[in-house]
Amino acid sequence: MKRFLFAGLALLLFGAFLVEAIRSYPGYLLVMIGGDVDKRIELNLWVAVIALLLGVLALFFALWLLRSLLRGIGGSVSRIRFGRQRVARRRLTNGLVEFMEGNWARARRQLLKSAPRSEAPLINYLAAARSAFELGFRDEANELLAKAEACGEDTRLAVALSQARMQLLDKHYEQCIASLERAKQVEPKHPALLQLLKQAYYRLGDWNGLRELLPELEKHANMREEELQQLELEVYQHQLVDATSRRDRDKLREIWQGLSGRWQRNMELRGLYAQQLHQIGDDVEAEKQLRWLLNREWRADLARLYGCLTGADATAQLTIAEGWLKEYGENADLLTCLGRLCMRNELWGKARQYFDKSLLLRSDPATSAELARLLHALGETEEAAKLYKEGLMQAVADLPQLPMPDQEAPLLGASA
Repeated sequence: MKRFLFAGLALLLFGAFLVEAIRSYPGYLLVMIGGDVDKRIELNLWVAVIALLLGVLALFFALWLLRSLLRGIGGSVSRIRFGRQRVARRRLTNGLVEFMEGNWARARRQLLKSAPRSEAPLINYLAAARSAFELGFRDEANELLAKAEACGEDTRLAVALSQARMQLLDKHYEQCIASLERAKQVEPKHPALLQLLKQAYYRLGDWNGLRELLPELEKHANMREEELQQLELEVYQHQLVDATSRRDRDKLREIWQGLSGRWQRNMELRGLYAQQLHQIGDDVEAEKQLRWLLNREWRADLARLYGCLTGADATAQLTIAEGWLKEYGENADLLTCLGRLCMRNELWGKARQYFDKSLLLRSDPATSAELARLLHALGETEEAAKLYKEGLMQAVADLPQLPMPDQEAPLLGASA
């Protein structure tokens, strides 16, 4: 309140001073144009001062008005321009949401509408291409990928990865690998690229290509240790089996020798290698591998296989297997193995004992057949026939109960 009083008092004093100055110093202002006496303007000094002040105020007002008008026009243009961009961004967002939800038709429509005004048209075209692919429009998907690649120089990798994913889904594995190999020239250590290559090689069954890729997967693919180890194991297993199916003994040995010591000590892989050696006819090497394994870990399936091998020294084989009997105890599989090794050493009575013990622990068609043919060779044909019958009935245990000739009750067998 005091400020207003002081301001009002100051204005009154200034007004009084101004009136007194105008009255005391009337003065005038003479303006001559071009030096011509007839072209002159004479004004009261204070009128001229007031007119000048009003002119300056009018000039500032005109400038302010012009500036406001220009701002208004610019704002309208911006609203029109950026409003379209906001619409494009909204459509892009909606399209990506539909894409993530798997609504391919809606996603494709929204993404293609917003693409011309999108700030990131690459995203629009890539997602629209995948949506078109999911809808079955393969040609359109390829056209959209071409538009995506034309968006800039740094789009080659993104386009190649998108194309490779579609080829992988279409089961065009060779084309997928070719696309990824081209992209690999741009970014050889890209994790997603390596993962796609792994999937393509795996589904194609190209175990050699996958084996060459393993070091890069280990370094750059961000795979969990357990997943990588399982993949390595599968690759090596398939390579060993493939070499055996081609009856290529040298290739089988080459693959095994190319493994690291860690993998050669792997029990599962070494056991498979021994089985492949047996199938390919290299029992001597298979016996060495199985002996190494069974000296460290008991495995019933490998013990049965050991009894089928023709090693370099049958007597040594029997001695080694009898050592396992002391270490691991009586086991049906090991006893069958020992019976076979005794037959290889022509120890007929001892073989019969081992087979009998094995059958006491577990009924088994293979053991019954082994004992039956031994008894048949020894002249005990009736006992051999009985064992053959028992072994056959064990092997075919799901026979239905059916009436038989001259029998009141059906032949024993499992119900259907």
